[in-house]
Amino acid sequence: MIYELNELEFYRIKPMLIGSTVNLEIKAVANKFNPGWIFVDNYENPKSALVWSKGIEGFYFLGQETNIEFTECIDKYITEVIINRAKKVGLDRFEFSGTGVEWDQTLEKIFSNKELYKSKQFVYKYNNTEKTLIRKKDLPDGIEVKKVDKELLNSNVTNIDFVKSAILEWWNNVEDYINKGIGFCTIFDNNIVSSCISSFVTEESMESHIVTVEKYRKRGFAKIAVEEFLRYCIKYNYEPYWDCMESNAGSRALAESLGYYKDYEYKLYSFKI
Repeated sequence: MIYELNELEFYRIKPMLIGSTVNLEIKAVANKFNPGWIFVDNYENPKSALVWSKGIEGFYFLGQETNIEFTECIDKYITEVIINRAKKVGLDRFEFSGTGVEWDQTLEKIFSNKELYKSKQFVYKYNNTEKTLIRKKDLPDGIEVKKVDKELLNSNVTNIDFVKSAILEWWNNVEDYINKGIGFCTIFDNNIVSSCISSFVTEESMESHIVTVEKYRKRGFAKIAVEEFLRYCIKYNYEPYWDCMESNAGSRALAESLGYYKDYEYKLYSFKI
């Protein structure tokens, strides 16, 4: 049987959060920093779990992949319960991943009756073992970088809705972001042109996502915002985290140019619902 945990019960899956390939998105939901749902095989002593992240709009399988109390029930539960909820929040695909090769093998058996689309994700960590602050460079005239906080969001800077939209892509509301997240934006001639917003957060790590206004892309504005984000992470002892599609060459190149290194990769699956 499958059970859904309420937020006050999310702590029950914490023993499953150990391991180098447990995504930050999972930890952020389990620790109630980011919104999501959690389903388990056993209410009192869960051994396996399915976690949905609102921000990424995807599902993660973790815990024991050989646990038949979970693996033999979850497909039916997804079909009868979860898919209806997924459709209500606007999803048209069930996107998911495991937390290791063993889970991949199990998932391909569980969903062998589905037409699966498969791709790869790359996870990057930040390569700054000495924890020295990135040297802040002088910015060209007309360009500045600012923290995305209440003051900025209530200011008269042009294109403020661009940043609010970036925040709401990952957070339930702006207030949640202000209380739990951090972000920076690049401003050119009093116009916000790029933002780097923390999308997933735990007490130790932060993942950021970048958006740049189309006509200002490939001009280095995103890199300026991310560098400020990295300075913040290093100063306050957060581990920067970066997750992108294998096919997103631009995102990978930007990460590597900033000093991130590829830590691991994982398979991403989806099917139409």
